[in-house]
Parts: sequence; structure tokens; C-alpha cells
Amino acid sequence: MMERLLDCTAPQPLHASGEQCTLPLDRVRIETMREQGGLLSSGEEASRVLQVLPVEAAACALLRLWHELELGPRPLIFLGAKYESHWQHHALLLDRVVERGEQRKRGRVGQLDRWEYLSPPAYAPGIATVPLSGPLRKTDLVRTASVYDRRAEAGACSGWYRYDFTSGWTALAVMLASDDDRDAVTITALPHGRQGEWLALLESLQELHLGLLHRRRKGQIEVLGDGDEVAEKIKRATFADVILPEEIVAQVAAQRRIFSPEILARYASFGIPRMRKVLLIGPPGTGKTTLLKAEAARHARQGGHAFYVFAAKKAGRCWELLAHALWSAAQSRLPTLVAVEDFEQFVSDEEDPQRALNTLDGVATPDNPAGTLVLATSNAPEKIDPRIKDRPERIDLLIEVGLVEREDLVVRFLRRFLGAAYVEEEHAPMATVLLGQTGSHIR
Repeated sequence: MMERLLDCTAPQPLHASGEQCTLPLDRVRIETMREQGGLLSSGEEASRVLQVLPVEAAACALLRLWHELELGPRPLIFLGAKYESHWQHHALLLDRVVERGEQRKRGRVGQLDRWEYLSPPAYAPGIATVPLSGPLRKTDLVRTASVYDRRAEAGACSGWYRYDFTSGWTALAVMLASDDDRDAVTITALPHGRQGEWLALLESLQELHLGLLHRRRKGQIEVLGDGDEVAEKIKRATFADVILPEEIVAQVAAQRRIFSPEILARYASFGIPRMRKVLLIGPPGTGKTTLLKAEAARHARQGGHAFYVFAAKKAGRCWELLAHALWSAAQSRLPTLVAVEDFEQFVSDEEDPQRALNTLDGVATPDNPAGTLVLATSNAPEKIDPRIKDRPERIDLLIEVGLVEREDLVVRFLRRFLGAAYVEEEHAPMATVLLGQTGSHIR
């Protein structure tokens, strides 16, 4: 069996006729010929199709482009990490890195001199041919923009890139369009021995991005799993909306100590990630969500950053949302509250419990120097893996929010829900009848 395969080590003909190889988007045809005794048997010539992923075709085209531009010997070609921010494909960040370099008297390792978009190679049809970015972003380049934003920025953009460094070398890269998970494959080619300088560039871009996160997330509430209109409603929540026993409210308020310099220093001295995890448990309608929203709004008003995380509608994606919030908290270096509704859905059978274990208390736990408080609710704590619920390092405190057992609290509910229609003599006597119910039932 003889097979003539696509050879992308350098630009060269594929066929004896001299026809140049092309790179279809999703498949390459391989010609197969069967030899018998050194000769092709009459009429016996077959062909079959080998499926080739777009990333392989893109890497092949990138290598050919490298040789066409005469950038040197065969380069090192590698993939970018999945679920990264792809800073090297953000025009805003790249321009700022170049500007900073021009302002410096002394160059730094990995200093970028210039960058440019390249025209897509003609032999790579359908691969990053249109400079396509994801949804418009807020000015932190992470959150999706909404009608409430006065400004919006483009995110990382697919396409073909060239990077020229002040130390006299060049790198190439291509970013494919994003997939169903809203992440994009990136491929980079650079000369052997320049890996350290390339990583230094990525670090510079990341520093710029972290600066944006720090400045522009102060006092913000970011909603994951729902729209920005929910964030606007949460911002209006106050503790006047919370009708719960004082000891429960005080217990939750006490968890804010994770943000105090003394406690942060103590965590750091023990080598423990500066994160505290608290779970509010109880039947539906007892006021857990109201308390959660009030705490998130207060935290934002104090200048901190808050995430409000809803369970994802797509199975298997819940934990990704929560993990994103925890890692973003660490990157922003701001005191961060991560409010989570229906925590049991984040550690369900559809999710991978081991990921949760590693993130909450393990090798993958993100550490925020300014402190992170995870405040979650659950109507069904029995569905939470005991390895998570019953271990202090993973859930530090359980706070039970139960039924209304005090008449004065029932009266407060009646005053709240009836408003101007509330009449003390008529409605206050109803308090004893409504004992042992939830706040939502009273409403």
C-alpha cells in the first residue's frame, strides 16, 4: 500500500505534476494505490477521505506561511491553553503594550515593537478568513456588554497575526472562530529559543488586563447565567428587604471578616487560599435569596466586586460558571463576594464532583490576595456530596434558614406585603395563625 500524504514541512508540490497543495477547511483527500509485484494492477486504483480537524489544517497553513515570509528554520508551533483570555489577540491590549514600550528608556524582555493583522493565506480557505470576535464586551474585556453600558469593546479577534519584537525576531499566530463553548483555538509559531520572550509578552498583556479588571470591577455586580437586567435589580436590594432573625443576619455579616487585613495575613501565614465558603440551607421561600441579594448589593456599594451565579441551563456547565467566578476573583485582586443560588446544582451528577473538590480545597483552589467570600444557598443540601458539604475546608459554615417562628417577624412580613392596606387591629392578630410558614407563603 502506498499513500501520498499532505506534507506541510515546507511549501512543495503535492503531486508530480507540480500542483501546489491546498488546505480545505475540514478534510484532505488521500490517494491510495495498491501495488502488486511492483506494478499497479489494471483498474485497481482507489481513494478514501481522511477527516482533518480545522486546527490541523490551520497549523499546516501557519507553517507554510512562516516559510513564505522567510522567517527562519522550522519554528516551534503550539496550541494556546483552552479557556484562556487570549490576550495576544486583543487589539486594545497589544496597542497598549507597544505604547508602553515606546515610553520606556530601557527595553524589557519580550518587548513588542509592532504587530499587525495578516491577510488570510489563499491556501487556507475558510480558516479565520474574517476577523471575528465574540459578543461585545464591557470595558474589562471579560463581561458581555449590555444596553446599560455606555462603552463596549471588541474581545479577542480571530484571524492571522504577526508580532515583531524589539530584539529582532518575529512570531506568527492564528486564532480560529470561537466554538460552541465560546472559546477559540489559538496556534502560535515562533523561533526555537524564544519561548521565554513570548511568555514575557503574555505576562505583560496579562498585567494590563489585570489592571483593567482591578479598576473597572470596583463596585460592580457581575451576573453569570442570566442577564445584566438582573444585576440592576440586585444592586437595588437592601437589608430593609430582609426579614429574618437577627442572629442569622449577624452570622452572615460576620463572614465579612475574610476581607480584613488581619485575617488575610493569617490565612497567608498558614499557606491557605484566602477564601471562605458559607452555605445557607433551608426550605424554599425562607428568605435565603433575599439575604444573598442584599449582601451582594452591600458589598458592591462598599467598593468590592460581586459575582452572582445562577445554575447554567446547559447540563454540565454549572461548575464552569462558578470556577470562572472564583478565578476571576483571584485575578481582579479585589475583595470579592461570590453569591451562588441553588448550590446543589453545581455539584450534581451531571457535573464532575472532583473538579469541585479540587477547586474548593485542593490543587486548583484560586487564591485572591484581597479575599473571596463564597455565599451560597441550597434548598436540597442532602443532594450535595458529603465530601463537599461535611468537610470544613470545602464548606466552612452551614447556616440554617428555617420557617418563621416569631410573631414579630410575621407582623413585619404583613406590613411589608400589605403596605398601605395594613391595619394593625385587623391584621396583627393573624400572626399566630401564620407561624410555622415561610415568608413566601405569608406573601
